[in-house]
Amino acid sequence: MITHGYSKDHRPDLKQVVLETIVSQDGGVPLVSKSWDGNSSDNEIFKARAKALIGQFKASKSPRYLIADSKLYTQENASNLACLPFVTRIPETLKVVGQVIDQAWDFDAWQVLDEANDYQRFDLGHYGIVQRWLVVYSKAAQERAKDTVSKAQNRAYEEVQKQLFHLQAQRFESQEAAEKALDKIVKKLTYHHLEQSKLTQHIQYAQKGRPTKDTPIKAIRWQIQASVVPDTDKIKLHQQRKTCFVIGSSIPDSELTDAEVIAGYKGQSAAERGFRFLKEPVFFVSSLFVKKPSRIQGLLMVMTLALLIYSVAQRRMRKQLESQNETLPNQIGQPTAHPPSGGSSNCWMASIG
Repeated sequence: MITHGYSKDHRPDLKQVVLETIVSQDGGVPLVSKSWDGNSSDNEIFKARAKALIGQFKASKSPRYLIADSKLYTQENASNLACLPFVTRIPETLKVVGQVIDQAWDFDAWQVLDEANDYQRFDLGHYGIVQRWLVVYSKAAQERAKDTVSKAQNRAYEEVQKQLFHLQAQRFESQEAAEKALDKIVKKLTYHHLEQSKLTQHIQYAQKGRPTKDTPIKAIRWQIQASVVPDTDKIKLHQQRKTCFVIGSSIPDSELTDAEVIAGYKGQSAAERGFRFLKEPVFFVSSLFVKKPSRIQGLLMVMTLALLIYSVAQRRMRKQLESQNETLPNQIGQPTAHPPSGGSSNCWMASIG
């Protein structure tokens, strides 16, 4: 069923389709391809695929590892993951991930992975699975983290200023009620802390005109005003978290070292390159004219076969360059032994052909 749905490309006028692929780590060669309904949940697809792979892994030669992004790692999928040797990113939405990253910065026992990355290891049990979590620090992400947190801080400041503006316009029956309303805002502050607050008493008299000492009081209302300032400790904490990500694995050390686990996870770029190839605007031009589900399925299959040919040709080229210790110029004229680094998939496809 091809349906309209959420579009990351901001094209809600187009119908949606989901394509699932499994590729080899060496060369990103497609091994499995399946099309799904336009609004299928990738969480459910991952869960179903992991369940199906359990039997295949038992029957296949070792070692076999399932490497996937954070969508694989859910509590609902834990029973399947317990039966599969996996490497996956642990989703940042889990509170424990932030705690582990904070702990890594407190320990400050980073091990050098390469010129651009350091890491720390934590052995723990999560979702009932004994595993190791590797907190990877990226030096390249440090400047990006500062920029990301700075933008988020500015957005948060604008939002809290609106809340404080509406707060000071209210009148409360007691000081406690006014302070409680302010506390509700302060508890949600992510990048700021309360600088100062001020309570003002407003007396309502029972009679009109200038009040005297004998004029009866009808009610007393309270107004609260407050201001916030950036919290440097909170900002630093968020920046540190943004410079790190956590990789989890159930594979024992005797089979894969920490460095091999990280390299295996980063090898997912082969799958991502394949999807970029499939989503190339020039390559996907026929999507404008194909309407029937059967034809869309056929088009997806043809596209995946094209990706298969492209991936095999690219893999063979890289192996030849490696064996002969030779390079090719990339699109900016720099020698590379790993085409199509830095180039367009379609351009390299033409050069291979």
